[in-house]
Amino acid sequence: MEMIRTLNIVTLTCLLILTGCFGLADDAVTPPAEGQEPTSTTANINHVPNINVYFNPMLGVDENRVMDIATNITSTIGANISMYHSAIDIDGDAMTMGWDIDLDGIIDVNVSTQSGFTTLYLPLAAWHTVPGASTELTTTVAFVAFDSNGAGTSELINVNTPQFAPIQNYDSNIFVLDAEDANGSPSDGIEDNLVRVTMTQGRDLDWAAISVKISVNNGAPVTCDNPGATGGGCVLVEFGDTTDQVWSVGDGVTIAESSALCAAGEVCTISVTITDTQKGKTLDESSAVAE
Repeated sequence: MEMIRTLNIVTLTCLLILTGCFGLADDAVTPPAEGQEPTSTTANINHVPNINVYFNPMLGVDENRVMDIATNITSTIGANISMYHSAIDIDGDAMTMGWDIDLDGIIDVNVSTQSGFTTLYLPLAAWHTVPGASTELTTTVAFVAFDSNGAGTSELINVNTPQFAPIQNYDSNIFVLDAEDANGSPSDGIEDNLVRVTMTQGRDLDWAAISVKISVNNGAPVTCDNPGATGGGCVLVEFGDTTDQVWSVGDGVTIAESSALCAAGEVCTISVTITDTQKGKTLDESSAVAE
């Protein structure tokens, strides 16, 4: 009798366990109701922006130079480059875009249009001499774009250019003005042409900032009237391009008397000093003989 009771208990226990297992299986998998399709869950995919950038060599690299007014010395502090970008987000998300010029992953110059050109200033420290090509410089910038969901991308682009121009001294290196005897010989009148001065190297000088003085045979300096002015001891008659208000390369002046400076039969050495009155700097000193 005890044996039969034990077998019954074991059998009942097994039935309960099996019933529980099948019940769990039934609870875990629920078939769709009649007429319904099985459902599935698909994760949404956020695409990164697609970008394209390029540098057009035809636009070149524009050196950025500054002049020290105290010394008239100019030097290059960097350069401007014109970069093109285009960008699209196929999810239609809003984008934050721009140029990273120091490659730290942070946008330095923002852009708001989907495509277009941007002028970037790169300081001198951003340019590097190409090893084995000491006459060539290179730099790298990056275009960065993030969508409103945080997905981001970037693209690097290199720019090469010849070495920048060296330091220049405008006083000693740029301005070259040549003086020579003018046509005609001095007389006892007060309208004789004395010397001609021509700019052969330099930059445009505004007549409003130029002062020309002459000394005849080491005498006291005499200030000449600029073209169109009157009242001085001598006058400047411009030749070359007389349609503007500047003294340019290729242009010159004839220095003529408006008072008795050199007499008939006299050989006169005319010393000419040209000054930039705005900077208080002497641009050129030259001399010629009037005879």
